[in-house]
Amino acid sequence: MSKIVDADRQNLIRREQTTSSRMSSCGWRVIALLLFYLLYLLLGAAVFSAIEAPIEDDILHKLKSKKDEFLADHPCVTEEKLIELLDITVYSSKRGVYIPAIELDENKQPVEIDHTPNWSFGQSFFFAATVITTIGYGEQSPLSGKGKLFCIVYCVVGIPLTLLILSTIVQRLLEPANKVLMWLNAKLGSLYQPLYIRLLHLILVFLAVFVLFMLLPSCVLNKVEEEWNWFDSFYYCFISLTTVGLGDFIPGDTIGQAYRPLYKVIITVYLMVGLVAMMLLMAIFTSIPELDVTIWFLPSMIHETDPERQRLQTAGSSGPLYTQQENQSAETLRIVRARARRDDEAEWDDSSTKSQYGDD
Repeated sequence: MSKIVDADRQNLIRREQTTSSRMSSCGWRVIALLLFYLLYLLLGAAVFSAIEAPIEDDILHKLKSKKDEFLADHPCVTEEKLIELLDITVYSSKRGVYIPAIELDENKQPVEIDHTPNWSFGQSFFFAATVITTIGYGEQSPLSGKGKLFCIVYCVVGIPLTLLILSTIVQRLLEPANKVLMWLNAKLGSLYQPLYIRLLHLILVFLAVFVLFMLLPSCVLNKVEEEWNWFDSFYYCFISLTTVGLGDFIPGDTIGQAYRPLYKVIITVYLMVGLVAMMLLMAIFTSIPELDVTIWFLPSMIHETDPERQRLQTAGSSGPLYTQQENQSAETLRIVRARARRDDEAEWDDSSTKSQYGDD
Protein backbone atom coordinates (compact mmCIF):
# COMPACT_ATOMS: atom_id res chain seq x y z
CA MET A 1 0.00 0.00 0.00
CA SER A 2 2.83 2.41 0.89
CA LYS A 3 4.54 1.70 -2.45
CA ILE A 4 1.37 2.71 -4.30
CA VAL A 5 1.14 5.93 -2.30
CA ASP A 6 4.79 6.75 -2.98
CA ALA A 7 4.30 6.11 -6.69
CA ASP A 8 1.29 8.42 -6.76
CA ARG A 9 3.27 11.13 -4.99
CA GLN A 10 6.13 10.80 -7.45
CA ASN A 11 3.72 11.02 -10.39
CA LEU A 12 2.13 14.10 -8.86
CA ILE A 13 5.53 15.73 -8.35
CA ARG A 14 6.50 14.97 -11.94
CA ARG A 15 3.28 16.49 -13.23
CA GLU A 16 3.83 19.62 -11.15
CA GLN A 17 7.39 19.93 -12.42
CA THR A 18 6.27 19.42 -16.02
CA THR A 19 3.50 21.99 -15.61
CA SER A 20 5.92 24.45 -14.02
CA SER A 21 8.41 24.05 -16.87
CA ARG A 22 5.66 24.52 -19.43
CA MET A 23 4.42 27.65 -17.70
CA SER A 24 7.97 29.00 -17.57
CA SER A 25 8.58 28.41 -21.28
CA CYS A 26 5.17 29.91 -22.07
CA GLY A 27 6.03 33.00 -20.03
CA TRP A 28 9.26 33.53 -21.94
CA ARG A 29 7.39 33.22 -25.22
CA VAL A 30 4.89 35.86 -24.11
CA ILE A 31 7.74 38.18 -23.14
CA ALA A 32 9.39 37.59 -26.52
CA LEU A 33 6.07 38.35 -28.24
CA LEU A 34 5.70 41.61 -26.33
CA LEU A 35 9.25 42.63 -27.22
CA PHE A 36 8.58 41.86 -30.88
CA TYR A 37 5.39 43.92 -30.71
CA LEU A 38 7.32 46.83 -29.18
CA LEU A 39 9.95 46.61 -31.92
CA TYR A 40 7.19 46.55 -34.52
CA LEU A 41 5.73 49.75 -33.06
CA LEU A 42 9.15 51.39 -33.07
CA LEU A 43 9.70 50.32 -36.66
CA GLY A 44 6.34 51.79 -37.69
CA ALA A 45 7.10 55.04 -35.90
CA ALA A 46 10.49 55.32 -37.60
CA VAL A 47 9.12 54.61 -41.07
CA PHE A 48 6.14 56.97 -40.74
CA SER A 49 8.36 59.70 -39.37
CA ALA A 50 10.88 59.29 -42.19
CA ILE A 51 8.19 59.35 -44.88
CA GLU A 52 5.74 61.95 -43.58
CA ALA A 53 7.93 64.46 -41.73
CA PRO A 54 9.49 66.00 -44.88
CA ILE A 55 6.05 66.35 -46.48
CA GLU A 56 4.75 68.03 -43.34
CA ASP A 57 7.62 70.48 -43.38
CA ASP A 58 6.99 71.30 -47.03
CA ILE A 59 3.27 71.91 -46.44
CA LEU A 60 4.05 74.07 -43.42
CA HIS A 61 6.48 76.13 -45.48
CA LYS A 62 3.84 76.66 -48.17
CA LEU A 63 1.27 77.73 -45.58
CA LYS A 64 3.63 80.31 -44.13
CA SER A 65 4.40 81.61 -47.61
CA LYS A 66 0.69 81.91 -48.42
CA LYS A 67 0.05 83.71 -45.15
CA ASP A 68 2.83 86.22 -45.78
CA GLU A 69 1.63 86.73 -49.35
CA PHE A 70 -1.94 87.34 -48.18
CA LEU A 71 -0.84 89.86 -45.57
CA ALA A 72 1.28 91.66 -48.14
CA ASP A 73 -1.64 91.86 -50.62
CA HIS A 74 -4.11 92.96 -47.91
CA PRO A 75 -2.38 95.41 -45.57
CA CYS A 76 -5.69 96.30 -43.94
CA VAL A 77 -5.81 92.81 -42.36
CA THR A 78 -3.62 92.32 -39.34
CA GLU A 79 -1.81 89.07 -38.68
CA GLU A 80 -3.64 88.63 -35.35
CA LYS A 81 -7.07 88.84 -37.03
CA LEU A 82 -6.00 86.43 -39.77
CA ILE A 83 -4.72 83.88 -37.26
CA GLU A 84 -7.92 84.26 -35.25
CA LEU A 85 -9.98 83.51 -38.37
CA LEU A 86 -7.80 80.53 -39.27
CA ASP A 87 -8.03 79.12 -35.74
CA ILE A 88 -11.81 79.16 -35.65
CA THR A 89 -11.95 77.76 -39.18
CA VAL A 90 -9.68 74.85 -38.31
CA TYR A 91 -11.55 74.21 -35.06
CA SER A 92 -14.88 74.13 -36.89
CA SER A 93 -13.55 71.90 -39.66
CA LYS A 94 -12.35 69.36 -37.10
CA ARG A 95 -15.97 69.13 -35.94
CA GLY A 96 -17.27 68.74 -39.49
CA VAL A 97 -18.55 72.30 -39.96
CA TYR A 98 -17.36 74.30 -42.95
CA ILE A 99 -18.13 77.72 -44.44
CA PRO A 100 -20.25 77.28 -47.59
CA ALA A 101 -18.15 77.56 -50.73
CA ILE A 102 -18.63 80.58 -52.97
CA GLU A 103 -18.34 80.80 -56.74
CA LEU A 104 -18.85 83.65 -59.22
CA ASP A 105 -21.92 83.71 -61.42
CA GLU A 106 -22.18 85.06 -64.97
CA ASN A 107 -22.18 88.63 -63.66
CA LYS A 108 -19.06 88.00 -61.58
CA GLN A 109 -21.10 88.17 -58.41
CA PRO A 110 -20.29 85.80 -55.50
CA VAL A 111 -22.92 83.12 -55.02
CA GLU A 112 -22.95 80.39 -52.37
CA ILE A 113 -22.91 76.86 -53.69
CA ASP A 114 -25.79 74.69 -52.52
CA HIS A 115 -24.73 73.54 -49.08
CA THR A 116 -26.11 70.29 -47.70
CA PRO A 117 -26.42 70.42 -43.90
CA ASN A 118 -23.80 68.38 -42.15
CA TRP A 119 -26.43 66.79 -39.92
CA SER A 120 -28.99 65.94 -42.57
CA PHE A 121 -30.72 62.58 -42.24
CA GLY A 122 -28.42 60.87 -44.75
CA GLN A 123 -25.29 62.24 -43.13
CA SER A 124 -26.61 61.39 -39.65
CA PHE A 125 -27.40 57.86 -40.82
CA PHE A 126 -23.84 57.53 -42.08
CA PHE A 127 -22.48 58.85 -38.78
CA ALA A 128 -24.61 56.46 -36.72
CA ALA A 129 -23.36 53.51 -38.78
CA THR A 130 -19.70 54.48 -38.39
CA VAL A 131 -20.16 54.84 -34.64
CA ILE A 132 -21.78 51.47 -33.88
CA THR A 133 -19.46 49.63 -36.27
CA THR A 134 -16.46 51.21 -34.46
CA ILE A 135 -15.12 52.65 -37.73
CA GLY A 136 -15.38 56.17 -36.34
CA TYR A 137 -13.86 58.42 -38.97
CA GLY A 138 -13.63 61.36 -36.57
CA GLU A 139 -14.40 63.97 -39.21
CA GLN A 140 -17.88 64.47 -37.77
CA SER A 141 -18.71 64.50 -34.09
CA PRO A 142 -21.54 65.64 -31.79
CA LEU A 143 -21.52 69.37 -31.19
CA SER A 144 -23.53 69.57 -27.97
CA GLY A 145 -23.36 67.95 -24.57
CA LYS A 146 -26.70 66.25 -25.15
CA GLY A 147 -25.43 64.85 -28.43
CA LYS A 148 -22.29 63.49 -26.75
CA LEU A 149 -24.33 61.89 -23.97
CA PHE A 150 -26.70 60.29 -26.46
CA CYS A 151 -23.68 59.08 -28.47
CA ILE A 152 -22.34 57.27 -25.38
CA VAL A 153 -25.68 55.58 -24.66
CA TYR A 154 -26.14 54.81 -28.35
CA CYS A 155 -22.73 53.09 -28.50
CA VAL A 156 -23.33 51.07 -25.33
CA VAL A 157 -26.39 49.48 -26.93
CA GLY A 158 -25.46 49.71 -30.60
CA ILE A 159 -21.97 48.18 -30.62
CA PRO A 160 -22.95 44.85 -28.97
CA LEU A 161 -26.10 44.76 -31.10
CA THR A 162 -24.03 45.27 -34.26
CA LEU A 163 -21.61 42.53 -33.27
CA LEU A 164 -24.51 40.19 -32.57
CA ILE A 165 -26.15 40.86 -35.93
CA LEU A 166 -22.92 40.60 -37.90
CA SER A 167 -21.91 37.40 -36.12
CA THR A 168 -25.32 35.87 -36.79
CA ILE A 169 -25.07 36.70 -40.48
CA VAL A 170 -21.54 35.28 -40.63
CA GLN A 171 -22.74 32.01 -39.09
CA ARG A 172 -25.39 31.80 -41.79
CA LEU A 173 -22.82 32.45 -44.50
CA LEU A 174 -20.53 29.75 -43.14
CA GLU A 175 -23.00 27.12 -44.36
CA PRO A 176 -22.54 27.83 -48.09
CA ALA A 177 -18.83 28.41 -47.45
CA ASN A 178 -18.58 24.94 -45.91
CA LYS A 179 -20.43 23.49 -48.90
CA VAL A 180 -17.71 24.91 -51.12
CA LEU A 181 -15.15 23.32 -48.81
CA MET A 182 -16.90 19.93 -49.02
CA TRP A 183 -16.99 20.24 -52.82
CA LEU A 184 -13.26 20.83 -52.82
CA ASN A 185 -12.83 17.79 -50.59
CA ALA A 186 -14.85 15.64 -52.95
CA LYS A 187 -12.73 16.75 -55.92
CA LEU A 188 -9.30 16.97 -54.31
CA GLY A 189 -9.54 14.92 -51.10
CA SER A 190 -7.81 11.89 -52.61
CA LEU A 191 -4.95 13.99 -54.03
CA TYR A 192 -4.01 16.50 -51.35
CA GLN A 193 -3.81 16.69 -47.58
CA PRO A 194 -6.67 18.32 -45.65
CA LEU A 195 -4.53 21.33 -44.72
CA TYR A 196 -3.82 22.14 -48.37
CA ILE A 197 -7.51 21.96 -49.21
CA ARG A 198 -8.38 24.28 -46.34
CA LEU A 199 -5.70 26.75 -47.47
CA LEU A 200 -7.06 26.64 -51.02
CA HIS A 201 -10.55 27.32 -49.66
CA LEU A 202 -9.21 30.26 -47.61
CA ILE A 203 -7.43 31.71 -50.65
CA LEU A 204 -10.60 31.47 -52.76
CA VAL A 205 -12.66 33.28 -50.11
CA PHE A 206 -9.94 35.92 -49.75
CA LEU A 207 -9.87 36.55 -53.50
CA ALA A 208 -13.66 36.87 -53.59
CA VAL A 209 -13.68 39.38 -50.73
CA PHE A 210 -10.73 41.28 -52.18
CA VAL A 211 -12.31 41.64 -55.61
CA LEU A 212 -15.89 42.34 -54.53
CA PHE A 213 -15.20 44.65 -51.60
CA MET A 214 -11.82 46.20 -52.40
CA LEU A 215 -11.07 46.36 -56.13
CA LEU A 216 -14.55 46.95 -57.55
CA PRO A 217 -15.60 49.61 -54.97
CA SER A 218 -12.26 51.33 -55.55
CA CYS A 219 -13.01 51.62 -59.24
CA VAL A 220 -16.49 52.98 -58.52
CA LEU A 221 -15.23 55.54 -55.99
CA ASN A 222 -12.51 56.59 -58.41
CA LYS A 223 -15.22 57.53 -60.91
CA VAL A 224 -17.57 59.19 -58.43
CA GLU A 225 -15.06 61.09 -56.31
CA GLU A 226 -13.41 63.57 -58.67
CA GLU A 227 -10.65 64.51 -56.23
CA TRP A 228 -9.61 60.91 -55.53
CA ASN A 229 -7.32 58.75 -57.60
CA TRP A 230 -7.64 54.98 -57.69
CA PHE A 231 -5.13 54.39 -54.93
CA ASP A 232 -6.94 56.88 -52.67
CA SER A 233 -10.15 54.94 -53.26
CA PHE A 234 -8.48 51.61 -52.50
CA TYR A 235 -6.90 53.13 -49.41
CA TYR A 236 -10.32 54.30 -48.20
CA CYS A 237 -11.87 50.84 -48.72
CA PHE A 238 -9.09 49.10 -46.83
CA ILE A 239 -8.98 51.58 -43.94
CA SER A 240 -12.77 51.46 -43.59
CA LEU A 241 -13.30 47.69 -43.78
CA THR A 242 -10.50 47.08 -41.30
CA THR A 243 -12.31 49.55 -38.96
CA VAL A 244 -9.23 51.78 -38.71
CA GLY A 245 -11.27 54.76 -39.92
CA LEU A 246 -8.72 57.57 -40.06
CA GLY A 247 -11.19 60.00 -41.58
CA ASP A 248 -8.78 61.58 -44.07
CA PHE A 249 -10.94 60.32 -46.96
CA ILE A 250 -14.72 60.35 -46.61
CA PRO A 251 -16.99 59.83 -49.63
CA GLY A 252 -19.65 62.43 -50.33
CA ASP A 253 -17.86 65.39 -48.76
CA THR A 254 -16.90 67.01 -52.05
CA ILE A 255 -18.36 70.49 -52.50
CA GLY A 256 -21.48 70.33 -54.61
CA GLN A 257 -21.84 66.56 -54.31
CA ALA A 258 -25.08 65.53 -56.02
CA TYR A 259 -27.55 63.38 -54.06
CA ARG A 260 -25.29 63.49 -51.04
CA PRO A 261 -27.78 61.97 -48.51
CA LEU A 262 -28.56 59.03 -50.81
CA TYR A 263 -24.88 58.60 -51.56
CA LYS A 264 -24.13 58.40 -47.84
CA VAL A 265 -26.78 55.73 -47.33
CA ILE A 266 -25.31 53.63 -50.16
CA ILE A 267 -21.85 53.93 -48.65
CA THR A 268 -23.28 52.86 -45.28
CA VAL A 269 -24.78 49.72 -46.80
CA TYR A 270 -21.44 48.96 -48.48
CA LEU A 271 -19.61 49.27 -45.16
CA MET A 272 -22.04 46.95 -43.40
CA VAL A 273 -21.87 44.26 -46.06
CA GLY A 274 -18.10 44.66 -46.31
CA LEU A 275 -17.69 44.15 -42.57
CA VAL A 276 -19.69 40.93 -42.83
CA ALA A 277 -17.38 39.73 -45.60
CA MET A 278 -14.28 40.57 -43.53
CA MET A 279 -15.68 38.75 -40.50
CA LEU A 280 -16.46 35.72 -42.68
CA LEU A 281 -12.88 35.68 -43.93
CA MET A 282 -11.54 35.87 -40.37
CA ALA A 283 -13.89 33.10 -39.24
CA ILE A 284 -12.61 30.77 -41.96
CA PHE A 285 -9.02 31.69 -41.14
CA THR A 286 -9.41 30.98 -37.42
CA SER A 287 -11.18 27.66 -38.12
CA ILE A 288 -7.91 26.16 -39.41
CA PRO A 289 -6.13 24.71 -36.36
CA GLU A 290 -2.74 24.60 -38.09
CA LEU A 291 -2.81 28.41 -38.44
CA ASP A 292 -3.61 29.01 -34.78
CA VAL A 293 -0.35 30.45 -33.43
CA THR A 294 -1.84 31.26 -30.01
CA ILE A 295 -0.99 27.72 -28.82
CA TRP A 296 2.64 28.83 -28.60
CA PHE A 297 1.76 31.41 -25.98
CA LEU A 298 -0.72 29.45 -23.84
CA PRO A 299 -0.02 26.80 -21.17
CA SER A 300 -0.55 23.29 -22.47
CA MET A 301 -3.28 22.62 -19.92
CA ILE A 302 -5.32 25.55 -21.23
CA HIS A 303 -4.75 24.44 -24.80
CA GLU A 304 -5.80 20.85 -24.04
CA THR A 305 -8.89 21.78 -22.04
CA ASP A 306 -10.17 24.52 -24.35
CA PRO A 307 -13.47 23.15 -25.75
CA GLU A 308 -13.32 25.37 -28.82
CA ARG A 309 -9.89 24.05 -29.79
CA GLN A 310 -11.04 20.49 -29.22
CA ARG A 311 -14.04 21.09 -31.45
CA LEU A 312 -11.85 22.45 -34.24
CA GLN A 313 -9.31 19.64 -33.97
CA THR A 314 -11.70 16.73 -33.45
CA ALA A 315 -13.08 15.01 -36.51
CA GLY A 316 -16.78 14.30 -36.53
CA SER A 317 -17.64 17.42 -34.52
CA SER A 318 -20.02 20.18 -35.53
CA GLY A 319 -17.30 21.75 -37.69
CA PRO A 320 -16.75 20.79 -41.33
CA LEU A 321 -15.07 17.49 -42.12
CA TYR A 322 -12.24 18.01 -44.53
CA THR A 323 -11.83 14.46 -45.85
CA GLN A 324 -13.76 11.25 -45.78
CA GLN A 325 -10.71 9.49 -44.36
CA GLU A 326 -10.85 11.60 -41.19
CA ASN A 327 -14.50 10.76 -40.72
CA GLN A 328 -13.83 7.06 -41.11
CA SER A 329 -10.89 7.24 -38.71
CA ALA A 330 -13.01 8.94 -36.08
CA GLU A 331 -15.76 6.32 -36.42
CA THR A 332 -13.18 3.52 -36.16
CA LEU A 333 -11.74 5.03 -33.01
CA ARG A 334 -15.17 5.27 -31.47
CA ILE A 335 -15.93 1.65 -32.30
CA VAL A 336 -12.63 0.44 -30.86
CA ARG A 337 -13.24 2.32 -27.65
CA ALA A 338 -16.73 0.94 -27.38
CA ARG A 339 -15.43 -2.60 -27.81
CA ALA A 340 -12.72 -1.96 -25.26
CA ARG A 341 -15.32 -1.00 -22.68
CA ARG A 342 -17.37 -4.12 -23.43
CA ASP A 343 -14.25 -6.29 -23.14
CA ASP A 344 -13.43 -4.75 -19.78
CA GLU A 345 -16.93 -5.52 -18.56
CA ALA A 346 -16.64 -9.10 -19.82
CA GLU A 347 -13.29 -9.63 -18.10
CA TRP A 348 -14.73 -8.21 -14.88
CA ASP A 349 -17.67 -10.61 -15.10
CA ASP A 350 -15.35 -13.58 -15.65
CA SER A 351 -13.10 -12.65 -12.75
CA SER A 352 -16.05 -12.14 -10.41
CA THR A 353 -17.54 -15.49 -11.45
CA LYS A 354 -14.26 -17.29 -10.80
CA SER A 355 -13.93 -15.66 -7.42
CA GLN A 356 -17.41 -16.82 -6.43
CA TYR A 357 -17.25 -20.37 -7.80
CA GLY A 358 -13.52 -20.99 -7.88
CA ASP A 359 -13.60 -23.30 -4.79
CA ASP A 360 -16.29 -25.41 -6.39
